[in-house]
Amino acid sequence: MNFDDIAEQLVAARRDGVQADLPVVEGGLSTEDAMAIQNKANAAYGGKRIGWKVGATNEAAQKAFAISAPFFGPMPDSALVENGGAIEKKPTVAACEPEYAFKMARAWPAEGEAVSAETATSAVASVHAAIEVIGRRTGTAAYQNGTGITLDFAGNSQFIVGDEVADWASENLADGVVESMVDGEVVQTGNGQPVMGDPINSLVWLGEQLVAQGDRIEAGEWVSTGTCTPPVPAQAGTTYSAKFADFGNVSVRFT
Repeated sequence: MNFDDIAEQLVAARRDGVQADLPVVEGGLSTEDAMAIQNKANAAYGGKRIGWKVGATNEAAQKAFAISAPFFGPMPDSALVENGGAIEKKPTVAACEPEYAFKMARAWPAEGEAVSAETATSAVASVHAAIEVIGRRTGTAAYQNGTGITLDFAGNSQFIVGDEVADWASENLADGVVESMVDGEVVQTGNGQPVMGDPINSLVWLGEQLVAQGDRIEAGEWVSTGTCTPPVPAQAGTTYSAKFADFGNVSVRFT
């Protein structure tokens, strides 16, 4: 089976909400192979790009996924769900992750601009409490690792954002308490440290990856930086919410 066939199966699974039984590729897949498949799947899935997600932003997650670095991918406009909105709990909808999301005021990095925390901060319009609902379009065991997640739309399913915080630069994103709640009960507690030590570092890392492939983050796009607590499984009939110490709450219902 070639990469186009794998991409087509992933697209169908994302649209239909039913996991695909992908064949195992003889000899395995490299990270470059996974990105090539992801690019084909994103192109075939279509829609407008609204931003990017970064995953596996800490050593524990990378070890669990048998990879040595984070992964990333674009998010389509169809992934965006309003705060407090509802999502049907299909087999491809897996879990919720509370994340800091940056909204960009301008394209970054600009041509010739250094990729650094300073330039990244200058390009951000606002920071938002956010939820990334992660998904799996394949149940094949061979794809339950970082390479398999990378090719599978980088694990993105839906994206929910809360109210903006424009005056955020003085806030401590690394240490502010983040609570994951199901039906109002706290089930996980964390902070921004699992996100490469600080969510701004995730943004910088993404910028470096995009520059390497001749791309960038455009004005108005989002960057969901990585989860602050362990993922919380999505369950039909429940409401998942995330409370960020200085950035408010964001929630989503599963039907």
